[in-house]
Amino acid sequence: MIESAEKIKNYNYAIRHVARAAEELVRAGREVTYLNIGDPQVYGFRPPDHIVEAVTRALKNNFTGYSQSAGLPEAREAIAKYATDLGAPTRPDEVIVTSGASEAADILLTALLDREDEVLVPGPGYPIYPAILSKIGSQTRYYPLDVENDWQLSVDLIASLITSRTRAIVLINPNNPTGSLVPDETVKHLLELARQHNILVISDEVYRELCFAQPPTPAATIAEEMGVPLITLESLSKTHLVPGWRVGWMRFTHAEQMPSLIKAIHQLAGGRLCSPTPTQYAVRPALEGDRTFQQDFIRELRIRRDAAVEHVNHTPGLSCSVPKAAFYLMIKADGIVGRSDEKFVLDLLHETGVLVVHGSGFGVDARAGTFRLVYLAQQAMLDDVFRKLGRFLATY
Repeated sequence: MIESAEKIKNYNYAIRHVARAAEELVRAGREVTYLNIGDPQVYGFRPPDHIVEAVTRALKNNFTGYSQSAGLPEAREAIAKYATDLGAPTRPDEVIVTSGASEAADILLTALLDREDEVLVPGPGYPIYPAILSKIGSQTRYYPLDVENDWQLSVDLIASLITSRTRAIVLINPNNPTGSLVPDETVKHLLELARQHNILVISDEVYRELCFAQPPTPAATIAEEMGVPLITLESLSKTHLVPGWRVGWMRFTHAEQMPSLIKAIHQLAGGRLCSPTPTQYAVRPALEGDRTFQQDFIRELRIRRDAAVEHVNHTPGLSCSVPKAAFYLMIKADGIVGRSDEKFVLDLLHETGVLVVHGSGFGVDARAGTFRLVYLAQQAMLDDVFRKLGRFLATY
């Protein structure tokens, strides 16, 4: 028998992991309602015409072979202008286009870390970070967010977790899976902490343009003013409704403070040749074109968010904070506190056909009784899901 590598044993991306159980049900003839993954297209949302047309034109008329490993010049120029307009002066050579923000995270962490190095990651937070760290042999240290305070982080708590092996702090703002926002003043304190300990801050801002009120100031803008090195990860996946196009990037703030890291990132980017060339032609029209579609999308998201929160409030034993961005609810179920949240999610799936993701898949205590639900679905589907969920909880 040919065995897998030992380092993969603990590799776990919870959002896709639970989907395998759902696929088994589908093969057995069961219907499944997928509320585990945040893909707007699954629920009928479509990308704006102007970026679809740009890619279509490129496929017919433009060069679509290997791009530069760092990305098409026109895409990098557009991203640099976008960042500069946000208050973080950026040159095109301080941008690397990647296959979504997830590849940006993979390349960045691989370039930064040695075995046993540590990264501080929010709990709950996006599970790709601990998955990558597990793969490369580095260590995830979660800094818990305060569920009683709208899932806010504590800079003092983060400071207490820093060791001689700590190389980076991941900030996810807005947060996935909670939809919470970190105030600008807190970000300033976090950056000051990072400066004191010579630690890189990685700011994941994939959902920053999908806020229901005032979005947070980009961390790069604050870092620029403070003179602190920072790497921002962004993407068109959710903001422009094209998750399958795999268009993301990283951009460097105060690149002069991390030349060897940036050189290593370019080395790794060259090893995978380039991110898909055709969809990079969407970047400029996406960042510089009409945003009316985005306003419509946020308006519809607010309606669905409010409907889902109302269902939670009227279902005995359930509670949640009201998300300020994105399209996820992090829900607490009193009836499963002290029990395995993953078992609950799988039991719910087998009994009702509804698929959500257990809170421990995002770095929360497995017995805290939490799970993430995607509320992109239409009203009728959300009504049906919560009816099934309520009946299930009543006897679980």
